[in-house]
Amino acid sequence: MGRLSGKTALVTGAARGIGRAIALRFAAEGANLVLCDLEMDALREVAAEAESKGVGALARQTDVSSREGVQQLVDDGIAEFGMIHTVVNNAGIFFNAPFEQTTDEQYDRIMAVNVKSVFLVSQIVIRHWLRREIKGAIVNLASIGAAVAFVDSSAYCTTKGAVATLTRCIALEYGPRGIRANSMAPGIIDTPMLPSQEDNERWAKTAIPLRRLGEPNDVADVALFLASDESRYITGEMIFVDGGWMLN
Repeated sequence: MGRLSGKTALVTGAARGIGRAIALRFAAEGANLVLCDLEMDALREVAAEAESKGVGALARQTDVSSREGVQQLVDDGIAEFGMIHTVVNNAGIFFNAPFEQTTDEQYDRIMAVNVKSVFLVSQIVIRHWLRREIKGAIVNLASIGAAVAFVDSSAYCTTKGAVATLTRCIALEYGPRGIRANSMAPGIIDTPMLPSQEDNERWAKTAIPLRRLGEPNDVADVALFLASDESRYITGEMIFVDGGWMLN
């Protein structure tokens, strides 16, 4: 307990699934939270549950692909808690479509939510850190799709490859200032985004070495490690959270 005591974490896409699990895991370890999502009813519930653990939680409806929206989110978080120490860029969307059928609108939207948001949130918070000489930590949600290709997922895999590369670039550029950046590459995680749960569970029992689907808390525990001082000498890495799927 208390591994993030006295710190403030900004978590995007925090209303459900992995983002919710990360927010509540951080709260259990003493972090105040700046939370954003488009689903405000669910986000308020997450904030209330976090506050029941004895920390502060600020909930904001934010379009993370908008510079103005992200700037307001960061400004509000700093006004509420004084500073931000950790960022978790979790917000993301997914769709399946054959490459030749993917529309401009689909491509632009997934790039905005999955990549531009990571760029904007990281850049705006890093500016805050540089002004105040804060040695912060960024944790980005990539995917196993950053390392392997999947049929009908060209746009999604492209975004996650971009997130992994952006993470490494930030780590290299700002490591000398004490700023760390790492990414996580989840495999199939049991969240509301997962279609055909029953089929995936059957598949996992034969295809994944640990013989189960991942749970949001499996990812949240790795996020906690990367946000905490326990990972103080780790930067620029992508950690697979996939039950051993990449071994196949």
